[in-house]
Amino acid sequence: MSFSTDVKKELCSIRTEQAATRAECHGMLVLCRSFSFDKILFQSGVKEVAEHFCSLLRLSFDVIALVKQGGSKKPVYSVEIASLADRQRILNMLAYENTNPLIINFDKIRASGHIKEFIKGAFLSAGMVSNPEKEYRAEFSFKSNEVAADFIGILDSKGFDFTMTYRAGKFLVYTKNSTTIEELLTYLGAGNETLNLIGVKVYKSIRNKSNRQNNFETSNIVKTANAAFKQTEAIKKLEQAGKLATLPEELLEAAKLRLNNPDMSLTNLCKLSKVSLTRSGLNHRLQKLLEMAEEL
Repeated sequence: MSFSTDVKKELCSIRTEQAATRAECHGMLVLCRSFSFDKILFQSGVKEVAEHFCSLLRLSFDVIALVKQGGSKKPVYSVEIASLADRQRILNMLAYENTNPLIINFDKIRASGHIKEFIKGAFLSAGMVSNPEKEYRAEFSFKSNEVAADFIGILDSKGFDFTMTYRAGKFLVYTKNSTTIEELLTYLGAGNETLNLIGVKVYKSIRNKSNRQNNFETSNIVKTANAAFKQTEAIKKLEQAGKLATLPEELLEAAKLRLNNPDMSLTNLCKLSKVSLTRSGLNHRLQKLLEMAEEL
């Protein structure tokens, strides 16, 4: 199973709020095999993605569709909207006019307030993340230069720096920046696979320096990096919920230390503390913050 497949399966397991299902389904439609009044055909090599698409169709447009399996070498899971009435229902509810090809209104997508779900749908439909052990690369595949360029604008509005190239008859919107990939996966909700990517990234960094730093223990460093990431995300969650300012002084100090130094070890964080603080004491406070975030 590929890393990209794992990411997509994790994203499919996340329940989308009812108000945002249409935006996510829209993203899957825009990048699917065929999207027009004449034909809507979605295909994926991941069964869970095709089933997720059917679920979104039902929730968003009250359209019932089935997954069909094909492919001679690798399985291909297809969902086709055969009914003209259902295709018209979907496209009319998305405010499309009968043009060929369809003109994608990205201004309306931006105004919908559900850009994250739209990008998530686009990734599920025609996105890819390479195995980080081999290379850092995330991309979306488009048939149209104009649509690809507009999609870059959507990504840019959320702070993701992607570029475009043309290869094998497709316009690819891509990045090779590992940090951008981490941020995108976190933004979309694939937290577990983000941690796996970070772990591989740390391991590769240590491996590349192994000739000079033979005493490093990779497993401990990966564990430290994963723990720091979880702590940072928990603190951000408390901050977004308005809980950070209400914390006791000692927990607030620990939160600020970790938030301002997301990659630093506990030992070095203690050195930055305004008050005398042991490594175990700081670790206890950060664990308390994790527990509080889990209760939200």
